[in-house]
Amino acid sequence: MLTVLCPLKLRRAPSALAVVVAVAVAAASLGAASFAAADTSKMRKEDVPIQRRASGPGKNKLCCGYPLAGVEEWALRFYWLAREEDHDDPEEVEYRPLDEVELYTPRGFYLGSVAERFAWALRMEGTGLMSDGRVINYAGACAFGYGTCFEELDHHLYPFGRGSRRRPLVPFVSVAVDQAVVPIGEPLYIPEFDGLLLPDGSVHDGCVRADDTGGGIKRQKMDFFVVSYRNFRTVLSELWNLQVITPHIQSPRCEYLR
Repeated sequence: MLTVLCPLKLRRAPSALAVVVAVAVAAASLGAASFAAADTSKMRKEDVPIQRRASGPGKNKLCCGYPLAGVEEWALRFYWLAREEDHDDPEEVEYRPLDEVELYTPRGFYLGSVAERFAWALRMEGTGLMSDGRVINYAGACAFGYGTCFEELDHHLYPFGRGSRRRPLVPFVSVAVDQAVVPIGEPLYIPEFDGLLLPDGSVHDGCVRADDTGGGIKRQKMDFFVVSYRNFRTVLSELWNLQVITPHIQSPRCEYLR
């Protein structure tokens, strides 16, 4: 019996390049399968092609900093210089001179006699302008005259009054804050002020600075210094009676105020 032997076919070992190609193809197939398996949305059912999410542009580091609270969660108020000439007219109803009180410094030096309403406004606003041009500032309670003492300021250094830590008040820049929340001297960006038309015709850039404090200013409250009551009415009208704001800290655009 004749036996025919068939030659065996020997399998060659795959090359290194073939192995790399096979692994890459398998990985790509697995990724596509995973993406397809995960795509069970309504869009897929309706044959709408789905694109992968693109990365956003990110935070603009040259602009606005970081908000201290949610949008419009800070109360906005205003303050200005108390002016003696606005309080020295006789009362219109009773046609009699206003009650006068005497103002003293903490060391007992006499500053003058003024209408009680002006003294009250001085205590509330913190700074006032006397009819003779003197600028006086709140100096705390004392045992003389009205019971609240004041001190005369150098009008060259403090033409609009003095804030916390002997900082000069700057119109439309200085704000009074709770220093437990905002450090004194810290610049702030107020987006609601950006583009605001000011009484002198200039446009606000949104930058203010924590220059002052106040007994009634706690936590999320801010008082904006506007110099005069007339300016207050103008600014409030431009802001459409806005009463809440969104202050930001660490704003690069406001670093010039530091």
